[in-house]
Amino acid sequence: MATSSRSTKPKNRGMFKGAVSWICFMIMLCGLTGGLLFLLFVALDPNLAGDIGNSITRVSSGAPLPQWLPTAAACVIILVIALLALMLAFRKDRRGFEDMLAQGLAQIWVEFKILFIVLILVSTLTIDMFTTLSYGWFTVVAAIVLLYFLCLDIGHNRQFFKHNIIASLLRALNNYRGLTSFEQRSIRRLMSALAVILGVLGISSMMLLGLSRTPQTHIRDFFLLVVLGFAAAGVIGTIFWYTLALKQDLRDWSVLMAQIAEMYGGNLNAVNHIPPTSNLYDCAMQLNMIRTGIQKAVEEGIKADRTKVELITNVSHDIKTPLTSIISYVELLKRETDLPPHVVDYIQTISRKADRLNHIVQDVFEVSKAATGNISLNLEDLDIGKLLQQTFAEMDETVRNSGLAWRMDIPDVPFLVHADGQRMYRVFQNLIRNCAQYSLEGSRVYVSLVEQNGFATVSIRNISRNEITMNGEDLTARFVRGDQNRTSEGSGLGLSIAKSFTEACGGQFNVHTDGDLFMVAVRFPLIAKPLPKPVASPAPEPVEKTEIPQKESPIQNHMEPNHETLSTTPEKSRS
Repeated sequence: MATSSRSTKPKNRGMFKGAVSWICFMIMLCGLTGGLLFLLFVALDPNLAGDIGNSITRVSSGAPLPQWLPTAAACVIILVIALLALMLAFRKDRRGFEDMLAQGLAQIWVEFKILFIVLILVSTLTIDMFTTLSYGWFTVVAAIVLLYFLCLDIGHNRQFFKHNIIASLLRALNNYRGLTSFEQRSIRRLMSALAVILGVLGISSMMLLGLSRTPQTHIRDFFLLVVLGFAAAGVIGTIFWYTLALKQDLRDWSVLMAQIAEMYGGNLNAVNHIPPTSNLYDCAMQLNMIRTGIQKAVEEGIKADRTKVELITNVSHDIKTPLTSIISYVELLKRETDLPPHVVDYIQTISRKADRLNHIVQDVFEVSKAATGNISLNLEDLDIGKLLQQTFAEMDETVRNSGLAWRMDIPDVPFLVHADGQRMYRVFQNLIRNCAQYSLEGSRVYVSLVEQNGFATVSIRNISRNEITMNGEDLTARFVRGDQNRTSEGSGLGLSIAKSFTEACGGQFNVHTDGDLFMVAVRFPLIAKPLPKPVASPAPEPVEKTEIPQKESPIQNHMEPNHETLSTTPEKSRS
């Protein structure tokens, strides 16, 4: 508020200075023009010139001057100097004031301007001809001022003559044709109401004028009351009719807003039933057609997504059978003896690539099942902190070979959540593998488990080796990898599978990027708030705690990976 008040004060002050300078300019203009006209009258009137010459002769011969003349001359000189000073000091502000006057004059029709000029000149001429108040100077001053305004208007407004009543009516008609049906109907209704009111008042005025000239009788008084009642009933009835019509429009508008709210909430079957007589009928029909179009587009999108998922599932299933045979025969080739070294290298390469392809097919299976809702869950109460520690223990070799410094903050208190242990093991496994594969060499990875507002939150933060050019939402899409050059192995399904499994178990999976910092948060509602364990008596010799948890015996419900077992013999693969 203070800023706006400070910004308006200089503008108002500038307008005031401009008005003062403009008034001084008008006074100087009228005075100078009047002086030139007086000199012209002196040149044309011999008697007036002789009187002025005699006065000058008497003053030059030593005759005493009138006492008021020096004072008047000094006042005139001071006034002229003050007017010139104000006019020159604020000449920039006067230009802005003149622009404002020109903008105001541009809004007036040229017919009204001409009529106003004629009325002013006729009025001043009448005053000067039939009175002795101004000795003819009213007309001169009015002509000077009107001429100034006329020059100002023509100089600033290029369309001086084009802004007339006929052009404005044609422009209004064109604008009316470009309006919507709702706007046209609203304008017609308003004009009809105004026309009825003016018609009732005009008829009533004529009847009252006619009755006022008749002799006063009881019959005349009765008709006067009838005319007044007719006028009041016409005006009040028209206003009441217009109010009811406006209320109906507002009611129809509320119906449309309710339909929009339902569609926004996901109910695409919401439809309105606006009558054809309503002003909003066209809008209602367009909204119904939009609803139909959105519903059709959603159905086509769902159908296309279902077809894509089914295609991926079928192709993956078809790939799985020959892939099983390839893996089985590769295992048989590994058992052969007396093979050349280069053949052994070829077999090892085929084995690695077949294993990678096997993992990709398995990931595609998991994504397809999660997308179609066919994923099977074994929900139970589990300690997510212990599950996270056991996942790190199972992946101890991957963690140690990553070349990263792992900083873990996992409390020793239970964090009980309701989830599927096998699926969540797969989630943490993918996140750990993602950090080991895409983190900057020699950097640190921070893993923490905290309780926040009744939720158990597992957060993992690391610095990316490659520049991150996508946001978190894009990174969780299918077949999207942070390595745009695809120089590292990966299918681009790790984060997608982790998010799908987390959400299927009832949790939240959020990915956030800040520059090259990559952060993942897995949140689950706690079944019970974690309680601290009793503090044990201190041991005689403290044992140094390592950063990487030691490998523990896996728990079947929590640690068994969700991979289908592949056959290792050709006979089983053929069956």
